[in-house]
Amino acid sequence: MKTELKTIAEKKRLVGNIIDVIQKNDFFLLLGHKDPDTDCVAALVAFALLLSKLQKEATIYVSGPVQEQFNYLLAICKYNNIAVSYGKEVNLQNISTMVILDTPKPDMIAMNESMVRLMEDPSIRKIEIDHHLQLDTQYAGDPGYCLVSEASSTCELLGYLALKLAKKMEIKADDFFTRNIALAILTGVVGDSQMGKYLKTSRERRYYQIFTGIFDRLLFEKTIKGRGNISSMEAIFDVIQRFSVQEKKCYDGIMALKRKSKLVYYVCLDKGLSEEMFGLYGAELMVNISKAAADTMAEESGKLGMVVYYDDEALSDFIQFRLRRSAQFPTIDLRGVLSVLDIRNGGGHPGAVGFRVKKAAVPDLAAYTEALIARIEELVNH
Repeated sequence: MKTELKTIAEKKRLVGNIIDVIQKNDFFLLLGHKDPDTDCVAALVAFALLLSKLQKEATIYVSGPVQEQFNYLLAICKYNNIAVSYGKEVNLQNISTMVILDTPKPDMIAMNESMVRLMEDPSIRKIEIDHHLQLDTQYAGDPGYCLVSEASSTCELLGYLALKLAKKMEIKADDFFTRNIALAILTGVVGDSQMGKYLKTSRERRYYQIFTGIFDRLLFEKTIKGRGNISSMEAIFDVIQRFSVQEKKCYDGIMALKRKSKLVYYVCLDKGLSEEMFGLYGAELMVNISKAAADTMAEESGKLGMVVYYDDEALSDFIQFRLRRSAQFPTIDLRGVLSVLDIRNGGGHPGAVGFRVKKAAVPDLAAYTEALIARIEELVNH
């Protein structure tokens, strides 16, 4: 049976252990319970977004389609390059960490046979975060890595973990959290407390206020549309859905400009279009959506996908390039492309790189992009 943590010191030790794993490991499989509810889906999404912010790879597994009202949350993952598998086989080869969220006992975890075998592998670290303390509960995570405690929701515990992670990295909370992370955590807190009716303790109300405040400040500072009003808990879901719609509009706007070469599907936003997109959607969405669009185009082409845009004037004087490789095309290491082309202001991993060029150095971006693609295709053909 799961029991409450005895001391604050024990809670801090567990959190420290989990943070160490997050910082050291790179490939994470996130699992929740069968027929996931609001808190479970929100926790999966929030944890995946945290990992993505730290440049880690996260895969969310759910056993099948979730209830329609949760689709907007999982859509956030699509536009942040986070894989979500709906009952399909997942490549588990690189997985070093499994994270079990909001699940009272092991037999309730949504997973396939391959994942059951992975759970039995002692070399794989299992982290558990959960707020269920009923009589019939059982631990699924490794001893010393189970953040299981009384709380309004699993997302409240995840918010606590995230704040401690930001503190350890010496980053202010408002700089560490994205709008979507704060919103996902709030969604779980509100959803599992019946729109706030069961926020019983001062601690629960404090965490709700912390993340409401973080979100409100992010909404004001990082979007052009201005400050939103989420003083009522009922407004939170509407706000999240609105931004999910914004992400789709941004994605569709980029993909509508798709062009094709022999090996590369690409989008090149000129200065005017770049300014328009940043004005409509803000920097956070533009960065995330450009990566997602490049991924999609890479898979459509079967080879490579690329998105090119002028950075917001307030951010830098660079032109940004996002180059992605299809999963069906593992024969080229994109880091080697950067090396051969003598591009030094950039980096990434074998399947995805980003690089930048000074705006002043490119008088004609369309011609520059076409010449760059021709050189990349020549390298690939050799």
